[in-house]
Amino acid sequence: MSKSEREGSSGSAVAVVFLLTAVMFVSATWAQVKPLPTPQARKRMVQAVDKTLQEGPHAKLPPHLSTLLGLSQEQECPVRQGVVRTGKVVQGFDVSTSNKNDVVLFIVNETTNSQTLYLTSQQGVLRKVVSVEEGVGRVQKVTGEARKAFEKEKQFWLDRLAPVGAPKH
Repeated sequence: MSKSEREGSSGSAVAVVFLLTAVMFVSATWAQVKPLPTPQARKRMVQAVDKTLQEGPHAKLPPHLSTLLGLSQEQECPVRQGVVRTGKVVQGFDVSTSNKNDVVLFIVNETTNSQTLYLTSQQGVLRKVVSVEEGVGRVQKVTGEARKAFEKEKQFWLDRLAPVGAPKH
């Protein structure tokens, strides 16, 4: 094998290793950003959204929260809502009446005056996290911890609004 052939084959090997590394990095990064719910979970989420739109009482997301979530520019966002109160904790499931792909799950802790809001899609894919502490709202980075808390909250609502084995509307 000549010197130029050896250099060409080692250059090809480097290119293959680089491409494989890039593909693995992009795949891992994408998986961290938007893991897709299972088909059953997506179907249950769609059922929960539809049920809320049909049966939930009318409510409004305040302008500052709608803006932080990216749903409006300093305007209220009309929603249909599901709410559960357990002591000083209020949990909610809001579906925008203008775009049923904008779903907000929220938890309010009245003891600490804090709240967390999760913007998700009708398919159950987390898009944004907003936290409010002492009246000041901030968009949060979607961390593994935030994703875990979101999945727990989403499961709470799926079990309530679209239980496994429930008849479809």
